[in-house]
Amino acid sequence: MPLAKFMKLTIPVNWEDDYFDKIDFSQTEEIYGKLNVGLIGGGRPSLTLPGVKKGKVKEFVDEAHKKNLKFNYLLNGTCFDNLEITRTGYRDIRKTLDWLAEINVDGISVSLPMVMEIIKKNYPQFSISASVQVRIDSFEKARYWENLGADKINISYVDINKNFDEIKKIKEKTTCKIQTIANLMCMNKCPMVTLHANYNAHASQKNHVNDNFSFDYYLFSCAEKLLSNPVEILKSAFIRPEDIHYYEEAGVDNIKLVERSMTTDALARIVKAYTERSYDGNMMDLIHGLSKYIIYNKDKYYWKGLKYLLQPSKINLFKAHKLVNQLNTLRNEKEFNESFDLYIDNKKLNGFMDFFHKGNCHRDCNECNYCNKYAEKAISYLVPIEEHEKAMESLRQTKTMMIKGDLF
Repeated sequence: MPLAKFMKLTIPVNWEDDYFDKIDFSQTEEIYGKLNVGLIGGGRPSLTLPGVKKGKVKEFVDEAHKKNLKFNYLLNGTCFDNLEITRTGYRDIRKTLDWLAEINVDGISVSLPMVMEIIKKNYPQFSISASVQVRIDSFEKARYWENLGADKINISYVDINKNFDEIKKIKEKTTCKIQTIANLMCMNKCPMVTLHANYNAHASQKNHVNDNFSFDYYLFSCAEKLLSNPVEILKSAFIRPEDIHYYEEAGVDNIKLVERSMTTDALARIVKAYTERSYDGNMMDLIHGLSKYIIYNKDKYYWKGLKYLLQPSKINLFKAHKLVNQLNTLRNEKEFNESFDLYIDNKKLNGFMDFFHKGNCHRDCNECNYCNKYAEKAISYLVPIEEHEKAMESLRQTKTMMIKGDLF
């Protein structure tokens, strides 16, 4: 049975019919989601998300309230093509906010400062969260967003998830609630986070000039780096269920989980692990992966989603088709599909976070071997290393085709 804890979870909505039936919400305070294509884009491209109509959103908001859960709607795209400073763009923002007020969402996550001020001035009923995408990694930045109107701060998980001193400072020097993401496999101090956020914003923005075209250079770059050298996963911002008590002690109010694009079964397993604060198995089960995504499990979504990729005015369809076939091949390879060929024994990482909690990490991995020692103990391959390397080579080839222009 899950223990009663102060810190609560914030979990994603996938719009699936079995969502409220299969997930344990006992330690959850808030759920979050958005339309897969919206006026202001979001943190994921439309390609990866099932389509949903506004009526479905209202149904989920109503059901959340019946279960005493709050609903947070994402207006967290980091770029709106400067349309927020135009007559049409401003009016469209207000129309969207009027709709969200009408269906009684509780909170809104925002990246654009002007949008936050619009909400604070005209819609005082909404709780406002400063999105993780604005990269709040210090109390100075946190204060800026607090003064602008934020009620909750999503700290920059890639920058300070292992910097407990800075997390404590943010808590001490602001009155905002603090939230951080636990189960994303992003590179430590990733230099591409803001650029990737802009890509995702335009790839899910309604009426964007690129028609939500998606071919994710940043994802290929990051995945190849992390999966080719799995110790990087341990160096990443990931927080094990067993370690969230450190964040509770530091003053974090909510742990946010991902992904909105996952099947309900995948989400249920992840939520259960963080609700119970324990998981005995492969840590990769708790991280995004092909087998967990709705679009890769339901062909109607998979083929529908390809419209965001196979656009003849933007890409060579013949060469793109070959890459899609490679993806289908990986989908059929069980170990890669489920865990990218990796097994990370979660329980063998007990004690791993102590080093960071005590402030012993000085950030220069060239001068330290701490994470490597744990990697040797906890990480193994589920397939021969040669097979894993073939999959990595596919990622490298795809990126090379983009850089050389062969894909276009």
